[in-house]
Amino acid sequence: MLQHLLNTTARPRPPLELDGVFGAATERAVRSFQQGRGLEVDGVVGARTWSSLGVGGSALPRTPSPAVAPSRSSSGTPTRAVTAPSIRNLPIGDAPPGRGMGGTATAARPAATRTAAAAARPALHRSAQLEPPGSTIGAPWMRVALAEKGVAEVAGRAHNPRIVEYHATTTLAAKTDEVAWCASFVNWCLEQAGIRGIRSARAADWGKFGTALSEPRYGCIVHIYRTPRGVDGATGSSSGNHVAFFVGQTATHIQLLGGNQGNQVKVSNYPLKQYTVKAMRWPEGR
Repeated sequence: MLQHLLNTTARPRPPLELDGVFGAATERAVRSFQQGRGLEVDGVVGARTWSSLGVGGSALPRTPSPAVAPSRSSSGTPTRAVTAPSIRNLPIGDAPPGRGMGGTATAARPAATRTAAAAARPALHRSAQLEPPGSTIGAPWMRVALAEKGVAEVAGRAHNPRIVEYHATTTLAAKTDEVAWCASFVNWCLEQAGIRGIRSARAADWGKFGTALSEPRYGCIVHIYRTPRGVDGATGSSSGNHVAFFVGQTATHIQLLGGNQGNQVKVSNYPLKQYTVKAMRWPEGR
């Protein structure tokens, strides 16, 4: 979450990878952010730094996360929850993206946090909750998906056996990496995390999987659609349908981690002027 907030809040924007590791690059970004906001430049993400990043009040962490800062803390009063700034709805279905959507996207640290839809309040600006450091991630399949980054189709007559493995978890059970495999990748990741998918290799079928979400949540399954114009090089789709996992959003783009994105597993940004978000889904009981 810290890395994502720095990427979307700091100026200039640091191109931090969302790996959940408080390494040298993240510390430099924290110090640069603190200096730009007139804060104590100590590299510690305490109450004032969290507040400047948009996380404040009762939403402050009880203590700085071990993965985020050393043991010392600038926060004098411990509190319970870790909450990301509220996010706005993505347009779902055929409605065009509105000018007002966007804001700050949420992105949990894969190693130690999770997001969950805030209960009770049906407003557009509900906050996505993040559990305290050390708790179980709410989207365990994202660890699996992130570990697959770089898996790519093989040129020529050969086929990547890993992609064939993705297909094997579906009823289609395709034997080549030339068959669109975004849905197979989603199903495989869920199964690796011990979650039952729908065993479908059709991206559109995932629009009815699990439970519908009215707002994006890190790791949720997103079904997007673009009017077909042959095979879409960005999604490998000839039907216009694509499915992947939500990572983040801006006012103009949605960021997804998925398979068959440019013929490989990677994070891609899709412009909302071209792609319609048809559905955002979450596994039931999670």
